[in-house]
Amino acid sequence: MALYPFISVFLLSLTHAAAGLQSPDLMMFAALGDSVTLPCGIPNIESCSSVNWRQLDNYSEVVKAGRLTDPNVHRLSLLKNCSLQINHLESNDAQRYSCVSGSVSSDVVLYRLNISEKSTENDQKLELQCFLSTHVGSVRPDKCDRGIHIKWSIEDNTPIDRNRFRIEKSSDCFSKLTITKKKTDHQRKWKCQLFQNDTAKAALSYTTTVKDGIEEVFAAVGESVSLSCSNTSSLTDNSHHEGQTEAYHVIKESSLVIGKVSALHAKDYKCSESSGQQNVFRLHTLDVSAEYGPGRDNLTLSCVLTCSKECEKNFSLTWSEHSQNSILMHNNNTLINRLVFPVSMTDELTCFVRREGELMASKKWHTGNSLVTPLCLALTLGLLICIAAGGLYMYMKRKHNKDAGNEELDIEMERNHVYEDVRDANEELNQQRKNQREAADTNSFYDLLQAVN
Repeated sequence: MALYPFISVFLLSLTHAAAGLQSPDLMMFAALGDSVTLPCGIPNIESCSSVNWRQLDNYSEVVKAGRLTDPNVHRLSLLKNCSLQINHLESNDAQRYSCVSGSVSSDVVLYRLNISEKSTENDQKLELQCFLSTHVGSVRPDKCDRGIHIKWSIEDNTPIDRNRFRIEKSSDCFSKLTITKKKTDHQRKWKCQLFQNDTAKAALSYTTTVKDGIEEVFAAVGESVSLSCSNTSSLTDNSHHEGQTEAYHVIKESSLVIGKVSALHAKDYKCSESSGQQNVFRLHTLDVSAEYGPGRDNLTLSCVLTCSKECEKNFSLTWSEHSQNSILMHNNNTLINRLVFPVSMTDELTCFVRREGELMASKKWHTGNSLVTPLCLALTLGLLICIAAGGLYMYMKRKHNKDAGNEELDIEMERNHVYEDVRDANEELNQQRKNQREAADTNSFYDLLQAVN
């Protein structure tokens, strides 16, 4: 009896194997490390306690009677709708699954998207291969259909259509990208996307490394930038200018941080690691400036890309709007795109720098607050002076009134004091006069008594 579940799974797997990879009801796609949810296609399930999930390729059960039984239970979970969720996808997860409830089942096949790099005969090219696989290997070309196709792009989804790139497909499940190598391809990211019926199903990125390569970095003026280098023993500036003060410092994890980028920072920086390897960062800066034309009717915006070395031909500068009025100029290590438009316009404009079509950096300009006329400056300064003068006048007036009030209070107190002294003197005089009268009356009475006797 104990062998019955395994025998039934084995027989079920033979049935699906005979049908081939094209027969499963649903195809799912993911890359290593992704999370993916395999839906249970059985309708009207009253309770997940009647559901079993089985891996048909290795004849094992991962869910039995609604409970997880797989040793990798920490990566698996059974959702409320009886779907099976797999987290942190591993190679062995890419296989066929079956959701079973009673005598009804629904099958799902999980494919893994891969990118690998293949060495070429000479050292002039990079070859990247993107393909689908299961845990037993790549999917055979004759088993790959149902509207599947693979597309290559740069990291920001910019299509690859340049002369130094070549894309070849041997099947809908396999595509090869060949790159004519440049030093600046070091640490560049390429993306492989898998579509089914024009809907993106999975994506995977790959970073190329080039021996003695250069990592290009683009930054807008005024922003901060970090150049990261692991296990660094020293970070040096390869083109230091005398008298120039650099606003950068080294932080933990051996990163060179420039707190406020300026055009003077456009240069090469070398990272010397403890292993003896050297990495080179090539920093380019982007800035936007503005100036009035004759008569102050027009405004000229200049978008300037300052390159560490000579600006390459695959660099481009574009404006978000009014590009038909722009003028592109190339001067030594600078690429300039000037845009002229009426002062009355109040648009927010952005200048973009792209490398082989990929957006690398941008810089915004606001017409409302980025350019202030001398008249506006004078009015603003005059207003500030008036406010300051008014405040000083009110302060002095309040101080004067307060001092005057204190002086009046002192005079009143002095007057009261004098009055009290005079009043005391009068009372004393009156008392003396009263005493004299009483004495006089006594003497008169005494004299009268003497006379009677």
